[in-house]
Amino acid sequence: MIGGVSESVKMSFGFILGEIFDLYEKIKDLPEKEILYGSSDQYGSFFQRLNSLIMLDPGDNAVQELLNNRELEPIFISIYRFRNLYTVRLETEHANEILAGKSPWKVLEGFPFYGNYLKLVRTEYEGLGLKQGDRVFFLGSGPLPLTLIVFLKQHGVKSTGIEQDTVRANLSKKVLDKLGVSEDISIVNGNHFSLSKGDFVNPDVSTGAIMIAAQAEPKKEIFEHLLEVMPIGSRISCRIYEKGLSALLNRNCLFNLPVSFEEQARVHPEPPVYNTVIFLEKKG
Repeated sequence: MIGGVSESVKMSFGFILGEIFDLYEKIKDLPEKEILYGSSDQYGSFFQRLNSLIMLDPGDNAVQELLNNRELEPIFISIYRFRNLYTVRLETEHANEILAGKSPWKVLEGFPFYGNYLKLVRTEYEGLGLKQGDRVFFLGSGPLPLTLIVFLKQHGVKSTGIEQDTVRANLSKKVLDKLGVSEDISIVNGNHFSLSKGDFVNPDVSTGAIMIAAQAEPKKEIFEHLLEVMPIGSRISCRIYEKGLSALLNRNCLFNLPVSFEEQARVHPEPPVYNTVIFLEKKG
């Protein structure tokens, strides 16, 4: 396993390729339902190995060589798929623990990546220039809308999460009810096309800010739609993976922005955060 290997060996290109191929062989044929609901305890170890792998940084040249190898594209797609689905599994399991528990907030804060969200949300709160009482949209809120919950609890920011999977959207609504925050956090079962020009003239949406999850796809189509519905001056934060081997998870997320979106800042991850956050503003 990668966690027990010395740093010098980890940075070996051959070792990295070996890890990538080995993980791929183990996960490539797993059906979606098996990853989400299967009883094998091996999937957790695969997930941990993958997270350890993507935190490595063998240098820009090595990463670019991997990204430019078209023969590896199916492997990266499979790895990306597994990580996303297993993340949904973890969030779903924790959401159900919250619903079953007598101390829902205590259970919520026991989520393994809760500390990641505290730091990531603070980055977005400050980068978007938000203040208490503002409301934001979040594309790709998932079954456990931790981003929205932390925004409210830590910073007093209200929100609307948009989740395209009906089961996950309904589960997240139950979690918000259990935590008693449904008045300030709402969930829409939809996608980026659920946003219209009317959403940005509502006086309750004072900032016009939208956050886009790393897993929200397809990025190009999302930004093309936002270009149509967002007024000039609207702000966006977009999470991507780009540091070291985490860039392999982006697939087609390393997009070319429409010219009307101007990058204002780019905050690179520091442990325990995995995501780079890009801050954008729509110009005239």
